[in-house]
Amino acid sequence: MKNKIVYILLLLGIISFKAQVIGTLEQFEECRNRPNHDDGCPDLENITYVKDTNNRLNQFVGTWKGNYGGKQYEIKLEKKINYKDKPSDALSWDMIIGRILVKDSSGNIIYNSMNKADNDTHFFGYNFQKRVYNMHFVGNYNCLEAGDVYIETKFNNPNEMMLFYYQDKDGILDPAKCPNFSTFVPLLPTDKMTLIKQ
Repeated sequence: MKNKIVYILLLLGIISFKAQVIGTLEQFEECRNRPNHDDGCPDLENITYVKDTNNRLNQFVGTWKGNYGGKQYEIKLEKKINYKDKPSDALSWDMIIGRILVKDSSGNIIYNSMNKADNDTHFFGYNFQKRVYNMHFVGNYNCLEAGDVYIETKFNNPNEMMLFYYQDKDGILDPAKCPNFSTFVPLLPTDKMTLIKQ
């Protein structure tokens, strides 16, 4: 009788176990480039884990520093394996999570997310567009500071990285929460900035 119970429990465990279906960053990059990508990619619907099989994300891992517009930037990029923002998410990714420290010309801290939890940095990766890695950043959301960040290491010098921020134009602005919107300057530059790997 004990053996029957063990076999039944084992069988139930096998039936309830759902195997992880692995796709690659390259497959999802190719999907994004399809003319009808807004309709989805039916061939990728069963994938539960998007893996960095060629280690393309490794080039970004580390601490990067640079200056722009009188501000000092320190950006720490970490590669996360099989990452889910919430345990209930159906899809997990290999991705870059970023943390940012920004100081003014006097060394005063303007922004610091270095000690935040992974799901609270509001700076995370999506996927590649050829050599460029696309991330998303949210700073002062009350002033509509949210958008895409594009990073790319230089082909002939992997210790130099270009960063470009494209601020979203959509959103609802509440003047009471951002009274200085007309003079508000985003944390990240909307022109290309060079960062050096430390």
